Amino acid sequence: MTPFNSILDVAWPADSAAWIAFFLGALVLATPWFLRAFPRLSLPCWVGVWAFVSALLSVAYIHTYLRGGPRIIDATGYWLEARGFASGMVTWIADEPTAAIRGRFLVHHPSAEGLRVGVLFPPGYPALLALGFLLHVPWLVGPILASAFTVSSCLLAHRLTRRDDIVRIVAVLSALNACLRYHTADTMSHGLAAVLLTTSVVVALHASNHRWGYWLVCGALTAWLAATRPATALALVVVGGPLVARFMLMHRRLAPLWSLLGMLPVFFLTVLHQHALTGAWFTSSQGLYYSLADGPEGCFRYGFGSGIGCLAEHGPYVASVAPDGFGLRAAFTTTGRRLYLHLADLLNYAPFAIFLPLGVIQGWREKNTWLAVAMPLALIAAYAPFYFDGSYPGGGARLLVDAMAFEHLLMALGLGAWGRAFRNPARGAHWAVAMATSLSLLGFALHGSRMHQCLREREGGRPMYEPSVVRDALGAEPRGLLFVDSDHGFFLGFDPSATDPKRSLVVARARYDSRDYLRWNRLGRPPTYRYVYRYGQEESVVRIEPFMPTEPHGSYVFEAEAEWPALAQKGGYAVPTPLMAQPCIPSGRVLSLVRTGEEARVMTEIPVPSPGTYWIQGFFVANEPVPSLRSRLWSEDMDVAMGVGAAGTATGDGRYCVATKRVPVHVFKKHIMWDVLTTDSWVALDRVELQVLEAK
Repeated sequence: MTPFNSILDVAWPADSAAWIAFFLGALVLATPWFLRAFPRLSLPCWVGVWAFVSALLSVAYIHTYLRGGPRIIDATGYWLEARGFASGMVTWIADEPTAAIRGRFLVHHPSAEGLRVGVLFPPGYPALLALGFLLHVPWLVGPILASAFTVSSCLLAHRLTRRDDIVRIVAVLSALNACLRYHTADTMSHGLAAVLLTTSVVVALHASNHRWGYWLVCGALTAWLAATRPATALALVVVGGPLVARFMLMHRRLAPLWSLLGMLPVFFLTVLHQHALTGAWFTSSQGLYYSLADGPEGCFRYGFGSGIGCLAEHGPYVASVAPDGFGLRAAFTTTGRRLYLHLADLLNYAPFAIFLPLGVIQGWREKNTWLAVAMPLALIAAYAPFYFDGSYPGGGARLLVDAMAFEHLLMALGLGAWGRAFRNPARGAHWAVAMATSLSLLGFALHGSRMHQCLREREGGRPMYEPSVVRDALGAEPRGLLFVDSDHGFFLGFDPSATDPKRSLVVARARYDSRDYLRWNRLGRPPTYRYVYRYGQEESVVRIEPFMPTEPHGSYVFEAEAEWPALAQKGGYAVPTPLMAQPCIPSGRVLSLVRTGEEARVMTEIPVPSPGTYWIQGFFVANEPVPSLRSRLWSEDMDVAMGVGAAGTATGDGRYCVATKRVPVHVFKKHIMWDVLTTDSWVALDRVELQVLEAK
């Protein structure tokens, strides 16, 4: 299904959930009298009912649109990180060959025990999701956050306005918001960030009565937010910091300093987490990852300037928005796109956001409600220096979702002002609630549902690893070795604590070269399977099938693209690249080395089956028959140069296949390093071949 080209487009509902929303929305709009029964509920009961509806709709979203599990690559990464936390692991040792574990969004660094690997994301959300794993209900964490967000939004509205009618409208807007239902269904961090941001403000407002306990909790929540979405925490500090300082000066109270004490434990744990991931103090895991997986050097950073924008992961976007660096013009373009898409997030359809400016006007007349304007503006400003848009159908302008509670308060003020225009205030209040309910449902039915259907159908229309599929094929307690093709599937299936195929199912990346054989052989040759997931046609193909890695018989082939992210790179960046398959490029994929400095260097790993003597030869693709290329093999006890052999042979696409001279190497380790250096603008590592001369 194709997403709308405009936030103004509408269409008839295309699935059962959208039709249900359509009929309910039309019913409420046509007969708002039936909602009169609900205001008779006490305010706490009203909030409780809609909080329950929020959780229920998030559960329904998991089954209807996510089809049972995490879908976005970031969500699957959080899933693996939380599973590791639940097993007591921030990082784990990557067994040989390490490329069976390494891959996208996994940061690594050497240690005395071996190569340590972990997921690059901040720890705030995975720490909460890990509790779900410990209780065997990770899918329930999102719906609980959905209820918590509705409650915290209502508490914020009540604290800032003291108006029951506004609180009732906010409860409806929160529960029926489709964007929030996604972010509290998929395992993304924005649901928690929204709860923490809103709750931090609510607690701080209560702490104004000088109660030190509230300040302590406020500090802990702020630090947790910083460990979840740092830029969102920056927005909170920018708005709240001056207010706290003003409060201390006016009342001559030091109670807010308790918030610093509340922050310390969380900040301490966050620093330890980053050290575990990077092996260095005060080093960012995301900065380390992109220094190994993308380029140009320093491309993933917060701010403005040349060289910002990672070309491997976000190349087309960077080329269209910030080809010469990320400056003010690019920032305005990116922020404008976020705001444009975010209009549809507020009430499921952009034109319904007309109540937002009405709420802003009304808010200036209300004491304290200017905070509801300041927080979204601060969040917009906080993310303005980040170069990537980050939006997608279903997830909306996700970087701005964290402040949704404040925007819903403004929307409620606009709807409340419209309701107060009625001659009968009670009837106007009923109509305001009815309008909030109806517009939310109709907005989803006629517009928003199409975006969520696109999310549902993307990449095959289901999670790339489903435990139920594995259990149906291998039994209730599967054992053995299971190879998967995708990053999504690996994140969902891999358990860092499962290392013995006789006791559990060990999941590894399928590389379709000799690495698969080495992994299978070193695990004791267990029963081996492959998780097949194919999409791109009318219906995706999902099955578990027996898989037997090809035995090398003394000749081992290791594809270079499996070594991404590289162990080290400088003066350029390495990225897996598809090329036209040819006799000299049998796999049709290479590891491109793009030079951005004077000389590009990349270091990869060559697994060694066993100590012994081998003939080793490297194979490249270049733009010239004799490229400017140097390479060497090295380890702690050896260093051997591999020079380029004869001129390369031409390929069908104007490139040349080049091979190094074959050199004999005595190896005593489980792996050796392969360094490649070039002054050419582009060269690609295709594969390396090992021929056994003498095994020990």
